[in-house]
Amino acid sequence: NRVKMLLDTLYTRFDYSSLVGCGDNSEVQQEQEKPVVVQLSEVTNATTEHEFTFPAKVMAKTTVDLAFRVSGRLHSVNLPEGKTIKKGRVIARLDPEPFERAVRMADVRLQQARLELKRVKTIATRGIGSEKSVDNAQVDFELAEIELENAKANLEYSVLKAPFNAMVSKRLIENEGFIKPGTAIARLQDLSRIHFKFDIPERIVNQYSRSQVAKASAYIDGAIDKDFDIEYVEYSTEPDPVSQTYEVVYAMDALKEILITPGLHATVTLKGSDAMMPKVLGVPVNALVTGADNSMSVWVYDPETQRIHNQVVKVGSMVNGWVAVLSGIENGQRVVSAGVTQMKEGLLVRPFDMQ
Repeated sequence: NRVKMLLDTLYTRFDYSSLVGCGDNSEVQQEQEKPVVVQLSEVTNATTEHEFTFPAKVMAKTTVDLAFRVSGRLHSVNLPEGKTIKKGRVIARLDPEPFERAVRMADVRLQQARLELKRVKTIATRGIGSEKSVDNAQVDFELAEIELENAKANLEYSVLKAPFNAMVSKRLIENEGFIKPGTAIARLQDLSRIHFKFDIPERIVNQYSRSQVAKASAYIDGAIDKDFDIEYVEYSTEPDPVSQTYEVVYAMDALKEILITPGLHATVTLKGSDAMMPKVLGVPVNALVTGADNSMSVWVYDPETQRIHNQVVKVGSMVNGWVAVLSGIENGQRVVSAGVTQMKEGLLVRPFDMQ
């Protein structure tokens, strides 16, 4: 009996000690589970980028190098560089004498061929000449006609005229020497419309269509220092093999009061219509966590458990500190947006109240 009483006493003490020990661990566990105050941001719908700027170069609508189609000695040149000339104005002329002489000679040959053809036909009607003689005379007459046409065309080609209202960009030859066909005489630029040429990245071409551009403008600094509305002209469908950019051209009508010359530098701004921009979810850039495998994730807050868990996401472009999230989260969720590197899976948190 004494042994039994001693064992009962020991068991009682052991159970009491165990209970006391359990109570201490619970208090320690409760101390460790104290919520961490975190800053949360709500996942909301946001439009993607809708305004882009590009460095552009001012170009003429058309730039041509004029050249004679015939050879000859240069007779006169009227090419004031930097001046605007009217369409049809004579800008250079070859010595006309050889061309005028060729016209006269061709005209004489044509008259001679006409008389010969008439004579042969008259003989043929009398039964004297042959049909072959008539055919040969007819061919000679037609060749003489062509020769005269060519001589007159060459006389016309010996005078070089402005094909459109243009600015003389550069005079390429002086008033002397023998000119060969195809030798450039002057470079003319058509400034009836001003073109703005620039390159855009491949990602923008793939993401947006031209119909989504609500407004396009060009700013020309320097002495002009103004913005101008511009409109789409064309773009290259093949990217640059090195930069992977596409060449785009916008344009505007020339202004009477302002002379915009090619070669100036400009800045083109394309603004997209918010109504036509694709809607995506967005989170602050500070909410993103980069993994060891370069994956992106966010810490998502669970309002029921008040804990956070790491969620891998697929991201898009960034605008004004917000990143487009293409997949991984839903609208209305809240994510940790500050101190994300200090977070851990399942951490008990309490949203920071700015008030």
